[in-house]
Amino acid sequence: MRTIKKLINTEKKVYILLKNKAIQYRFMSDAEREGITYGDNVKPTERKVDDIMALQPNGTICFLGWAGRMCYHYNKENVLRIDYERYIDGAENYII
Repeated sequence: MRTIKKLINTEKKVYILLKNKAIQYRFMSDAEREGITYGDNVKPTERKVDDIMALQPNGTICFLGWAGRMCYHYNKENVLRIDYERYIDGAENYII
């Protein structure tokens, strides 16, 4: 079974693409079930979600600011972009 914790990477930035409301809700629920929180220990389901979330090396999630969005769209090195819908569906091509 694929989990969010398996995506944690200490060498690359990890961004999770959440294409629609259903996938956003699923990601936040999965994160909470796995014990993943925001950096300030707030549970994922207690905050709004965005279309792209960052997964930190310490196992927390966070929102992207403008610099994170620039990195997501334009940095080709040291970045993993994960399509969460494909990831949970078991697709091999879940890396964008």
